[in-house]
Amino acid sequence: RDGIGSLINSTEGVLFVEAATLSDGSGGAISVSDGTSSNYIYLYFHPSGTKIVAKVVVGGVVQMDKNILSIDETLNNKFAFKYKENDFSVFVNGTEVSTDAVGSTFPLGTLNRLGLDSGFGLPFYGKVKQLQVYNTALTDTQLAALTS
Repeated sequence: RDGIGSLINSTEGVLFVEAATLSDGSGGAISVSDGTSSNYIYLYFHPSGTKIVAKVVVGGVVQMDKNILSIDETLNNKFAFKYKENDFSVFVNGTEVSTDAVGSTFPLGTLNRLGLDSGFGLPFYGKVKQLQVYNTALTDTQLAALTS
């Protein structure tokens, strides 16, 4: 969805999704972006069916790029991807699976699009039960509870 920039905080927040990919291995991405390959946060469901990539790119520069392995993407899973200056983390099904304590976030007003794609291709093929964007970075306790 475009035109929701006033609802998205570009400097900190959480991308939350409860979803499963199709069993054909098509995968795809779920993102918050400006619609370009220069500014985005995404969870990319790799076609292998067992790997998720959590990535943040600001002004064309990668700030975080983490592989989360050994996840059956075809099952319903809950993901929360927190982004905040020098404070990135990913929770899956109640457990923190990745962190990064170094990296920038976006200038105010940059992010304005929530999509079932990366904003530049990689459409998501699957079933989405919940999709939410929080305009503040939640605590680890809140993220664990949200994804449990």
